[in-house]
Amino acid sequence: MELEGSVRHEPLVAFKREYGRSLELVGRCLARFFPDMDEKARRDFIYTFFPMMFGIYPYTVVTDVQSAAMTEAGIDFAYASAHELIRASALRLLGE
Repeated sequence: MELEGSVRHEPLVAFKREYGRSLELVGRCLARFFPDMDEKARRDFIYTFFPMMFGIYPYTVVTDVQSAAMTEAGIDFAYASAHELIRASALRLLGE
């Protein structure tokens, strides 16, 4: 992975600590606001939601060059904001 090859160890550890804290906080939110959700369901949500978050950037930021290439390739692309994608994904994962 590019990040691992170009970053010093200490900043990577600091990033991973914050990432771990974000996983913990989302788990705590799920436990509080969805008390019927068991540990496995919370874990499944987290490990589906976080990779989706990692991958939304290309769907929210489309350069003119990318847009032109998609048009030429015949791809019917619909712009969505990060908020729209995150909200829709979270609600779907929660069964809402």
